[in-house]
Amino acid sequence: MSKLKDALAAGGFPLVVEVKPPKGVEVAGMLAPVTGLNGQVTAFGVPDNEHARMRLSALAAARLVQEAGGEPLMLLTCRDRNRLALESDLLGAAALGVENLLLLSGDYVHQGDHPDAKPVYDADSVQLLQLARELMAGRDSAGNPLKGAPTFFLGAVVIPEAQPLGPQRLKFRKKMEAGADFFVTAPIFDLDRYRAFRREVVPDGVKILACLKVSSAEEVEKAARGELRKVYTLPPAVIQELSGGDPEEVLAKGAALAGRLARQLRSEKLADGVYLKAKGRADLAAAFLQAAGF
Repeated sequence: MSKLKDALAAGGFPLVVEVKPPKGVEVAGMLAPVTGLNGQVTAFGVPDNEHARMRLSALAAARLVQEAGGEPLMLLTCRDRNRLALESDLLGAAALGVENLLLLSGDYVHQGDHPDAKPVYDADSVQLLQLARELMAGRDSAGNPLKGAPTFFLGAVVIPEAQPLGPQRLKFRKKMEAGADFFVTAPIFDLDRYRAFRREVVPDGVKILACLKVSSAEEVEKAARGELRKVYTLPPAVIQELSGGDPEEVLAKGAALAGRLARQLRSEKLADGVYLKAKGRADLAAAFLQAAGF
């Protein structure tokens, strides 16, 4: 059974902390948040070649998180696989006991460290949700029966700061119709924009994990120069708050800011839980927990 699913169903406020699969096979650093925070965290997010940068397999990393005592939320992208590979990895996850999945299209390869790699995108994120639902119904996408159907708790991504918001609203509805059980947002720094997104886009009863991110000094400097081209923005007040100090001081201020945002999201009932991106560091996640009062 999925602890994440149970926590959301019970009206709790689960915390998912993202780990960082290594570029190599040294996994101690990746597992440090699992061993250090287990019992304080509901699940651990496991990225799939995040930002199109080659890393240890998300499926292998999810299994290692399990073996270390944590519950994984495995990300799976469409970018690198055709439908056969996507369905095979979905079945592999189920066979290994990985129930929580966050399904997404994935960043384009030219943004990563293998810009000459060939992208696949045989399915998009909506179609990947449909593929997973077909497997849960006991058949593959070609209609062939399975010997044992998997059980998944399926998540999808939504971008509250998308401009214009209309296409994002349409894709959000398509993902709901395709069977998404919950959503994880892009990182949130501007609560006013996020409140507007909740009001205009999200129907009652839809479970939302708000993504909170601990920003680095480099990211803050890029945002100050207007060079941070992401699916989120850092408002001027946030840039001012995080600017100054050495890189570790900026990270510490970023963890405190994320904790404060979590308190506001929880008190205003703007989210059903949090997905924390803290550089894969247990110390930053622990600082967030203290600031958030979890």
